[in-house]
Amino acid sequence: MKISEFFQLCNAHPWAYVALLINFGVVFVNGWTDGPNSIATAVTTRAIKPKSAVIMCALANAVGAIVIGVLSVYLSKIMGGDVSQTIANLVNWGEASVDKVLCGIACGLLAIIIVSLVCTFFGFPSSQSNCLIGGITGSGLALMILGNNGSIGANPWIKVLIGFFGSLVLGFLLGYGITLLIQVIFRKATRGKSSRFFDAGQVITSGLMSFFHGVQDGAKFIGISILIGATLSVSNGGEHAAAITSLTGIWWIYLPVALFISLGTMMGGYNIIKTMGSKMVKLQKYQAFSTDIAASVALLLATFFGLPVSTGTVKSTAIMGGGATKGFKRVKWPVAGRMVMWGIIVFPASALVAMLLVLMLV
Repeated sequence: MKISEFFQLCNAHPWAYVALLINFGVVFVNGWTDGPNSIATAVTTRAIKPKSAVIMCALANAVGAIVIGVLSVYLSKIMGGDVSQTIANLVNWGEASVDKVLCGIACGLLAIIIVSLVCTFFGFPSSQSNCLIGGITGSGLALMILGNNGSIGANPWIKVLIGFFGSLVLGFLLGYGITLLIQVIFRKATRGKSSRFFDAGQVITSGLMSFFHGVQDGAKFIGISILIGATLSVSNGGEHAAAITSLTGIWWIYLPVALFISLGTMMGGYNIIKTMGSKMVKLQKYQAFSTDIAASVALLLATFFGLPVSTGTVKSTAIMGGGATKGFKRVKWPVAGRMVMWGIIVFPASALVAMLLVLMLV
């Protein structure tokens, strides 16, 4: 599909414009509320100034989204589907008309904004992945209730569940293991030399974490743009699955996502930086350095296998693992538990909000 054809179909189905605008709004909110997770530890250990960290994070997010946009077609061939295709195939919309599907997508995205802003108000890192998955699934369920048949994508949801529970375990284990390894490597280093190394190192690792945030979360919202395009393709006689494949890796699909996630990150999210960086567990510089590496490795593995995961959850569990190396009592488990709880709650919360919106509008 050419970009001119895409906009011609949008003109024929105005709900596509609504869905696209809300998608870009969600991407903006994602950069605002989820981007700070990447730089929280580096800021709180004073390795980098907050404003400098935010600018670096914004640029790295944009680059990450562009890179996954370019490479997604190759990952799809290697692994049989990347993160964007997992999101695009979450729901089989059945016999619902094109306009109903586009309305459902818009309602699912609007649910993400509502739930994410509630999380931000209370200072918790919102799980954009879980909100997105819950919102789109809730819209699909609402259309099924209205008699449009359809179904929930089994394989994508298997990947969702593996990603969610796997990220809890993998983030903690990598955070714990890499921190212990760093302790062994630097056991004989003087405090002054190690401090200078980790100050510089945290700038690099927080940039790496920001890059992989752009990769993971960029891919999810690129998947929504692909879903909108594939839905429009059906109205023009195309086949949904083939359209999803053909739209993967298209520049005018992924570049707007990269732009809006970067703009959102520039908003700062300092309340979340404070929660992530110090309220859950107070990290020393080498621990912060280690947890950024751990979270980046976990996001890399999840992206390679096409698993949509929450960057906030991965970073949180990595921080817990890094802090636990000095004793499990050092971790403020109630705070960590509330973060995980919110990550779980947003699944049904987003689904419920999306369902109500669809039932009101369709």
